[in-house]
Amino acid sequence: MGRKITPLFYRYLLSYVILLLIPILLIGLLDYQRFVGILQEEITLGHRHVLEQARSTFEAKINEMNKIAIEVSSKPELSPYKLNKSMSYALDAKDALRYTAANQFIHNVVLYLKDNPYMYSANTTYPVSAFAETIYQYQNWPSNQFLSDIRNLKKPVLRPAEPVVSKELNSDRTLTYMVPIPYNSASPYGVLLFFVEEDSVTKLLEGTLEERNGNSLILNGDGQIIAAMHHEPYLDSLEFKQAIQRTANGMALQTFNQQTYAISTLKVQHDGSTYVTLLPENDFLNKTKLVKSQFFLSVLILLLIGGVLIFLLMRLNYKPIAQLQIKFHHNKPAARNHLLLLLLRGRIFDEAVFHADGNEVGVVFTKPFYFVVLIDWTAAPFPIDLITEPDIQALEGMLRNCFESYHVDTMDETRNTFICAVSEEEKGEWHRLLQDLHDRLSDFSGNRVTMGVGGLYDDIGQVGKSYIEASTAVDYKLIKGNNTLITYGNIKTDNISSNWYPKEEMELLLQYMQQGDAAKVEQILQGLQGDMQQNRIPMHIARCICYDVVGCMIKTHFALSPLRSDEPYPDVFSLAKFDTMQDLVALVRRICLLVQESKEPAPNQSGAWIAHIEAHYAEHEFSVQRMADYFSVSRSYLNTAFKKLTGQTIMDFLDYYRLERAKQLLIGSDLPLKDVVQRIGYVDVSSFIRKFKQRFHVTPGEFRKLYVQNKEEA
Repeated sequence: MGRKITPLFYRYLLSYVILLLIPILLIGLLDYQRFVGILQEEITLGHRHVLEQARSTFEAKINEMNKIAIEVSSKPELSPYKLNKSMSYALDAKDALRYTAANQFIHNVVLYLKDNPYMYSANTTYPVSAFAETIYQYQNWPSNQFLSDIRNLKKPVLRPAEPVVSKELNSDRTLTYMVPIPYNSASPYGVLLFFVEEDSVTKLLEGTLEERNGNSLILNGDGQIIAAMHHEPYLDSLEFKQAIQRTANGMALQTFNQQTYAISTLKVQHDGSTYVTLLPENDFLNKTKLVKSQFFLSVLILLLIGGVLIFLLMRLNYKPIAQLQIKFHHNKPAARNHLLLLLLRGRIFDEAVFHADGNEVGVVFTKPFYFVVLIDWTAAPFPIDLITEPDIQALEGMLRNCFESYHVDTMDETRNTFICAVSEEEKGEWHRLLQDLHDRLSDFSGNRVTMGVGGLYDDIGQVGKSYIEASTAVDYKLIKGNNTLITYGNIKTDNISSNWYPKEEMELLLQYMQQGDAAKVEQILQGLQGDMQQNRIPMHIARCICYDVVGCMIKTHFALSPLRSDEPYPDVFSLAKFDTMQDLVALVRRICLLVQESKEPAPNQSGAWIAHIEAHYAEHEFSVQRMADYFSVSRSYLNTAFKKLTGQTIMDFLDYYRLERAKQLLIGSDLPLKDVVQRIGYVDVSSFIRKFKQRFHVTPGEFRKLYVQNKEEA
């Protein structure tokens, strides 16, 4: 009998969903903010680390130029004595100043000596008077001021990147680093000028940015920009300078130029310079937002998967569903008959499933009320075996003049079975239509046909019950006589209790069957036997009770024993030959045993699972879910059963087998590591190397070298 999902189902479902929500919400509330904070702190530390690297590299370049200045002051060929004495020493000076060839950071080195009319470089000599006017034209440094500054220079000075026009330069902006010589002398006799193009400095800053929308720059102690990756207009604004001052030494969000930036600063104490990176807030928080999205998506997926699993498991416990797929290639009538037999045997409960399969074999019911008609030919004046297929088709045509009907071959030579359907309007004319049909059949058979009709049902799952009722009605021909129309509703039982029916006992019986509790099942069945004897239950009600018991057995078999679905079990046709309640108890006991056995996986099942893994280990898309689908079991059952039989999870065994195959490929071939990884089903080479080393304590490359070395030594 059909069973609706009671409100208790929803109460249990809600309680399990709440139990799923509690740990997820606790994790979200307690760990989410902490995790995001740690991530932001790591991003901040990462920015500071790259700024430290940029500072260290830039200061190293400054120190190199200071060392060059010290070296220049110690070279005799570059002394004022020789260079002021004769121009013939200018060639020696050019050779002595060739520092740019070994140092790509420096574009040019120029030596200035007081009271000398020329300036010297590795390429040529320049007239002092024309150097800043025509050769290196500074936009913001007039020639007279240039000469005055280098004559009076007492300590090293780094001029920020500025526009300089010169044929010797490749860039429009150049840094000028001036070092008096001798280095750290109170009375220097000259100045060594280093020309560094701004591009050389910005290359040092490239590693500080991960986003294109950001900027990196170096400020001197006066707040002037020594070098910047992007010279944006906002760099000259007062808002920007105030934002840098507020940030001090660390990271902060500052708003200027109508936009919020994440500013990281590193202030150098000994010279007052500051290294700065700027990122728009959205770019800076991209990783955090990505983690937030992934976190909430993971929680949502976990909730959806958990909710679906809970719902499916609840439905499995409360409403087992049996579904049989129809497969046929060439024999459509046989496939149609098979589908109708399933319907008669009570194995189809879902009308949508039946119609989906019925459309493929030409079985379609468009009317909502179903019943079964049995036509008994035992008293016919002609031999029953003379009824041919055309006769049956003609008979089916006669029924279709009254109802929607389909013939079912039940292998009973004395009876023909038809499943019929009527509409709501035809329901009122049902008895008249049946009588007209019987009259036609009587004319056809010479008044020797008995027709039994089961009850009308609007649930397709009750067609099997209507068949039992039709069979019972035909059996009453012993009382009614041949050539009669007998409907189940017209059967009368005098002085017998026909109102009693054990509904509560049937619900308990299904529950204990699904639990595999044979003792309690047998106790209920023994009680039913006593009640039927005490209440003097008529034959047709006893058969209906037996039908419901068998229905419980079928549901239990499909719901709780999917791995043993090939086991035989009784169907409704066996009820006509049912003898004793003891036989039924024995059958039910067997079903309970199957339920208990289905809870433990078969010991030899692991062999098929392992063989499947060995056959498909190289597939990148291999997953436990796909393997479960292949074996038509749930993922959770497959995981649990595999670990119980083998002592390890599926993924652990998969990793083990893949790594063993990798060893064979490393030893037996010269394939590159990337190809080896592809052949064993991995995608990420670094992940493979990590797992290989974790298992064998050497990297794949080391393993191959050790094997070759041992082979050569052998």
